[in-house]
Amino acid sequence: MKFLRNTILLFCCLFFFACKKDNTNVPINDSDKKIKSLFKDAGNTNLKVEQKKIYYDSIINYISKRKNDSITRDYYFQLASEYYRQNDFDNSKTISRIAHRLSVEGKDTLAVAKALYYIGDCYEPTKKDSAFYYYLQAEKIYSKKKDYENLGRMYLYKGGILYNEGNYTESEIEVSNALHFLTPTKNHRLIYGCYNMLAINLQGLNYDSEALKYHELALKEFEKLKLEETDPRIIISYSAPTLNNMGYLYEKMGEHNKAIEQFEKVIAIKDLRKISPDSYATSLSNLAYSRMKTGNFSNLPDMFFEALHIRDSLDIKSAVVFSKIQLGEYYLMKKDTAKSISIFKESYQLANDIKSYYEILRSLKLLSQIDNQNNLHYSNVYIAVSDSLQKKERATRNKYARIAYETERLEEENQVLTKRNLYILIGAAFFIFLVTALGIIRHLKAKNKELQLLQQQQEANEEIYHLLIEQQEKVNVAKEEEKSRIAMELHDNIMNKIYGVRMNLGFFNNKADEKATEKRKEYILELQNIEKEIRTISHDLKKNSFFEERNFSELLSFLIKSQENINSTSFHHEIDESINWDTVPSTTKINIYRIIQEAILNINKYANAKNAFITITPIEENTLKLVVSDDGKGFDLKSSKKGIGLKNMTERITALRGELKIKSNVGKGTQIEAVFSI
Repeated sequence: MKFLRNTILLFCCLFFFACKKDNTNVPINDSDKKIKSLFKDAGNTNLKVEQKKIYYDSIINYISKRKNDSITRDYYFQLASEYYRQNDFDNSKTISRIAHRLSVEGKDTLAVAKALYYIGDCYEPTKKDSAFYYYLQAEKIYSKKKDYENLGRMYLYKGGILYNEGNYTESEIEVSNALHFLTPTKNHRLIYGCYNMLAINLQGLNYDSEALKYHELALKEFEKLKLEETDPRIIISYSAPTLNNMGYLYEKMGEHNKAIEQFEKVIAIKDLRKISPDSYATSLSNLAYSRMKTGNFSNLPDMFFEALHIRDSLDIKSAVVFSKIQLGEYYLMKKDTAKSISIFKESYQLANDIKSYYEILRSLKLLSQIDNQNNLHYSNVYIAVSDSLQKKERATRNKYARIAYETERLEEENQVLTKRNLYILIGAAFFIFLVTALGIIRHLKAKNKELQLLQQQQEANEEIYHLLIEQQEKVNVAKEEEKSRIAMELHDNIMNKIYGVRMNLGFFNNKADEKATEKRKEYILELQNIEKEIRTISHDLKKNSFFEERNFSELLSFLIKSQENINSTSFHHEIDESINWDTVPSTTKINIYRIIQEAILNINKYANAKNAFITITPIEENTLKLVVSDDGKGFDLKSSKKGIGLKNMTERITALRGELKIKSNVGKGTQIEAVFSI
């Protein structure tokens, strides 16, 4: 049964991906062209996840500036889908919630439903009860709007959740409802999913002959689906699980030769092992098991070991347990009881570690039958686990029943409240209308001017209110930006300076000569400057006073020279004298200073370099090139994680509308190159 439960996960993911389409089909302006271009670039399969997320951030920046219309909402849905495909369920859920809010504000009912089931998709891998709740909410809307295809989809998704929780009867009901609505739509992908789900539910309920009928219907639907689908991976993901399930059914019914026939069909699929090694391992293990049952021991136990090796390399622990149980039964048939007991104990331990209760029960049952010394112990544990599993299944059934009941109850209460409010509104409106009409009739001429003034005042109040709301939103945004700036300033400036001064004072603390005394005075003076900076940040966060009264070239020179005594690294610098720093904005100089400061800190901490070189040169009008390099130990760019320092450097270069390149190899030093406009 574990094999059957695993297959449904593949189908659920496949269905979720299938429904996430970009439905945008509207005239394209410049902003839309840029957004579509970013989506296209992010779709490059050669990009790493981190690179894709840079594109996604840019997309968010563009679409957040658009007005709330159907095109904007479609962009949010497309972006949520992209995050989902990267298995970034948290970001996908966040974007889907934004789409939901915008859809509610835009009174786009179908988009509200779509956002709800997108949120459900994000909860499905980890919190199935939450996913069930959101699917149920979307189902209510689709039912009212008579969107039968998506209504059937929601029934199918709910059925998948109930199946994974072991509630086969309720799952069968949900999937039957789904099939009722989906059959007229000719959506072969979803109809196939319904037939497959019904089949494995019937298998779980031990209605084997009925299950076979639905598997055959699923295969017929698969033939129609093949006419629409060309990707061999998707074709295998449909055909292999169904054929394996049919083989498993025949095996369960004792028709081993028919089971062998189904498993051999799967093994014969072209490039199966390359495209879907897990499906290959499943078929190979099941084929070996069926042959064993017919008394054909050729290539055994090698086939079992090959399947076990593949599953172990893929780290599919539940499948490893299944293989071990089959292998243990093989040794049991070969009369090697000791070996069989040893393997069953391994399967029991692993199943217990991953909380795979059905495999725990199967291992315990076999151990209780063959381990004569401990059969009573295993029997008692089997009974305890079985009772616990039954309680858990009952609790699960009750949980989803409560979700459905509470949803219905809340909906009924909302309907009653809506009717009551409607009656109150109608009564109040009628009363106001009556009073107003009488007032107008009796005082029309006398009150006409007064009414006009009141109307103007009301419009002015509303305008003031909207301006206040808009201003508050701007204040909130400014607060968040200021928090980020303070965090960056504290990390890149204060912390790095204190670190440098501490290291230099530590170096000169052990020396008593006159030069050391002068140096200590310099660093004490620098501590006073740091204190002044902290005070400046505290009193006026928006002022960049640090660079207002200082020669920037001298500041950079002092920063670099102050590193001479920290460690054995010799720092060299060259700043082109033709650069007129007085014309460079303070914000730009701050970012340049912090980038160099962070680079020096990284060299001191990690590089173990003999020499470090820092150059700033103009390469064309209003464009500078900054290079920081060292001959240290370097690092592997692919395997190393990006720390907060490198992230801050990247953000500062982005703020300068520049480009940052990092080159490094183990043992060959590191080079940071930044090109930006001033």
